[in-house]
Amino acid sequence: MILITATGHDRPGMVAAISQKLLEANCNIEDATMTRLSGEFAMILVVANPPALSTPALQEQLADLRQSHGLRLSCNDLDDSQQANVLGDAPTRYVLSAYGPDRTGLVARLAGVLASQSANITDLQTRINSGHSLYVMIFELELPPTLDVENLRSALSNAARELNVELTLRALEEDTL
Repeated sequence: MILITATGHDRPGMVAAISQKLLEANCNIEDATMTRLSGEFAMILVVANPPALSTPALQEQLADLRQSHGLRLSCNDLDDSQQANVLGDAPTRYVLSAYGPDRTGLVARLAGVLASQSANITDLQTRINSGHSLYVMIFELELPPTLDVENLRSALSNAARELNVELTLRALEEDTL
């Protein structure tokens, strides 16, 4: 398996160009996330490569996307322990939503509380709304089975009071297709 990161100035066709190159290389996209931040494109993919295709060879096959689409690409091997983490048992998943006045340190403080409780942040989205006065944060979390959720709620509530933010923590229902 190969981890690919791609970044560049956003424009239509970025995902199409990357996925087409991966198809041509006979790679299967196993996991992917993509977003646009302040006009910049960012994508992270985990692909299963055919045995004959090395990571450097895939990097070479993707290289012309720099010229054609302005993409900066990086390919790295995933070692067996990293693959095991991806394929392991699913921990309990939660969503933490928080909002309040925008100020420096909001993400750092909440992330610190989560880290102190061994909660793993698997996705984070932030936005400034309402004329740049309301900061919104949405954390997706994986909680260890031994974590007391009420202790986590209490620690987060203390931080919320200190930061003057409102927050909710709820179990995440698994996606159904």
